[in-house]
Amino acid sequence: MVETLEWGPWGVWAHTADGRVYRGEQAIVALPLGVLRAGQVRFVPELPPAKQTALEQLGLTDALKLFFYFEQPVLPPGIAELYLPGARLEEWWSSAQGHGLRGEVLTALATGEKARTLLALPEAQALQTALETLRQALGRPDLTPCKARLVHWRDDPYTLGAYSKASVGAARARSLLAHPVQGRLFFAGEHTAPNAWAATVHGAYASGRRAAQEVLQLRGPMPPIRQRPQTLGPAAFAPR
Repeated sequence: MVETLEWGPWGVWAHTADGRVYRGEQAIVALPLGVLRAGQVRFVPELPPAKQTALEQLGLTDALKLFFYFEQPVLPPGIAELYLPGARLEEWWSSAQGHGLRGEVLTALATGEKARTLLALPEAQALQTALETLRQALGRPDLTPCKARLVHWRDDPYTLGAYSKASVGAARARSLLAHPVQGRLFFAGEHTAPNAWAATVHGAYASGRRAAQEVLQLRGPMPPIRQRPQTLGPAAFAPR
């Protein structure tokens, strides 16, 4: 796991927790917004003030997913997704169709207040609440999964949150986060996508293509890596 990104005119050095160092001319930073906001990866020197302000302006949506595995198909033939307006969990879809599984894996998504309501419950109760919603929607009160699990991105140390959300005054925050820094650091992730695409998988995918293209466009005119200044040595990583 990378703990520090040291960058400058001489290139980029990525320092990992186990003491390894990876060196390059540029780096694409695709860390989730939650990890960036938590400062889990330290930048030396620090990111420009405009980027730090943009990170503070963007928040994280409360979101969770609930997974249910059934030994037999559950949804009617030809149906891959359910939308239940007004239900405790409105969005359900099959994560198994097209993968050759005998049974079926159904995924339910909750965001905002509905996610917070479920998160206030013990996991077993939250899963049971979701299952009751599915039973009522399908008219199958005896429907019982073999396995079930709740996943909350906030609890994952490699994400520390779900999708980005913009607060008042943050209209330009995502474009500021997407902007390269001195031809060395480039940024990708759903939080760097245009506002219309942010908080989506296709926005994250498009941001990766954009960052890669930015690097490729600079490969020709970029100056060669100069020697790394000794002033950015071990002293730079002393605890603050």
